[in-house]
Formats: sequence, C-alpha cells, structure tokens
Amino acid sequence: MSASTVRLFSRLMERHLIWVLLAVLVAVGLTVPGFASAQNILNVLWAAAPLGCMVLGLFLVLLIKEVDLSLESTFAFAPAVAIVAMTVWAPDLIHPVLAVILTPVVGLLVGLAAGAFAVNLRVNAFLVTLATLLVMRGAVVYLIPEGIYYLPADYTYLGEARWFGIPVAIFVWLVLYGIAYVLMERHRIGKEIYAIGNNEEAAFLAGVKVRRTKILCFGIAGLAAAIGGLLEVGRLQSVVADLGEGDILMVFAGTILGGTSLSGGIGRLSGVFGAVIVIAIIENLMNLTGIAPSIRQMVFGCVLLVAIYLASLQDRFALRASR
Repeated sequence: MSASTVRLFSRLMERHLIWVLLAVLVAVGLTVPGFASAQNILNVLWAAAPLGCMVLGLFLVLLIKEVDLSLESTFAFAPAVAIVAMTVWAPDLIHPVLAVILTPVVGLLVGLAAGAFAVNLRVNAFLVTLATLLVMRGAVVYLIPEGIYYLPADYTYLGEARWFGIPVAIFVWLVLYGIAYVLMERHRIGKEIYAIGNNEEAAFLAGVKVRRTKILCFGIAGLAAAIGGLLEVGRLQSVVADLGEGDILMVFAGTILGGTSLSGGIGRLSGVFGAVIVIAIIENLMNLTGIAPSIRQMVFGCVLLVAIYLASLQDRFALRASR
C-alpha cells in the first residue's frame, strides 16, 4: 500500500469514521420493514434531539480536559424547578412562556456553580459533578415525587409541536449545534477551548483566561442539558423524577463515539452530531425488531465499548496522519 493511500485511509478513519458507521447502520436499517419511512426518520431525529443537547454539553467539557457527570440530573432538575415554580410556587407570576425561559437559565446557573467550584477551588471535576448529580437528583425527587402531568401547551410547545410536519425539537437541536459551530469554528472562544485542552499552561502563557473559559464551558454544558430536558418534557408532555436517569452513560458513548478525546483538545462537532444519530438509529432498530429491554442494556453496553475502542483507534490514526 502506497504512502498516499495510507495517509488517505488514516484521514478517513480519523475524521469520517462515524459517517462510515452511520452508512452501515442505514444499510442494515433498509432491510428492516418501516425503517425507511419518512415518519420513522422524523421520529428518530425527534428522539435524538434531547440526547444531542446533552452530548453537546459534554463535548465542550471534555475538550477542556474536564468531565461533567451532573448533566443527566440537570436534564431533569432545570425543567422540574421551572415547572414547580410555574404551578406551585408562583402560579400567578410565572407564565408558561416565562417558565420556558427559566429552564435554560437554571441549567446555566447550575453549570456555572459546578464549574466555579471545581475550577476556583481546584477540586476534581469528576467528584464535584458526581456530588452535584446526587444533590440535584434528590432535589428532583423531593420536588416532584410522583411527577407532574398535563403541562400547559405553552411550556411543552418546543418539545411536542411541529412545523410543516417536522417536530420543532429538531429545529431547536439544529439551531443549538449551529450556534456551537459558529462559536467553535468562527469565534476566538473555540480556539481558546481547544488550546486549553491541548496544553493549559501554554494557553495561559498565550493570554487565554483559562479559569473563565473553563467555567463558561461548564455553564454552557448545563444550559444545553436543560434545553435537552425542556425538549424531552415537551415530547413526553410530563416531568417525572427519574427523567434522564442513567442517560449519562449514553451521553459519554455519543461524545466518545463522535471522536472526542478524554485527554482533551481533540474533537469535532460534526462527529458528535453523527454519533447521536448513530445511537438513535440503534435504539430505533431495536424498537422495530422488538428486542427485549434486557438485551438493549447489553447492546448499549457494547456500543460504549465500541466507542472506547474507536476513540483509541482514531487517536492512533490521528498520530499516524500527523507524521
């Protein structure tokens, strides 16, 4: 095999592996009755939107060589606080539209608080966000022990409404990734985030405000997770105490499968976007073929293992391509 062919193959494996995997899954899906229908494709993307928001948040945090386990609790905590405020604490003051605005604000504040605690006090972010996860999950159970159903249509609009037959949640997801793309590829903050992940000390010497940028990444991650929760609550038209519980594993799988390195500084937005669709298609195929829930757990465990292996594989190809 010639050197140019090796470089081309390395580049393909480094940058486009997730799309190859997606193409294989689609090819498999075409053999399953009902998969290729327009309605099923829309349902796949609709279900993927909340997960995609959380994956975007973890993507940013992993780029700065940190980790945030609390995203799955923020996913439930932010809408729970907004809904309880709307229905119990101040029903005369908080209109459902105001509660929609309040949801991402709560997620942003939670993310900023966890980030400030971890960064300013130099405490391991894994432990801080693990504690935050437990605190928020307990708070959600306290606030809505039996869940809240029949939510106002204004609050669930973004998660359940459709424009031209397409769920609005898909547009929200795409807009969120569009904004993230501009920030990461066209704004200085994107370069600073990659610089911190590659070499924090060098980034500091180059004038990057490392602490501020890292705390901002945690804040944006919390905001993205809260928006994901808002979309999921709208899709289900209810909020329950176990909303998003255990989802953090799939969030990690999506982020790593998309080529984001756990060692920071390496990752592409398009990669994690494709990885979310891959996970959603796997889940959809299992639904269509009637696979039992216990088997699904094993399948997703295998997906996580594959994601870890592919991440190491991509690192090796990236190293080879750079030589």
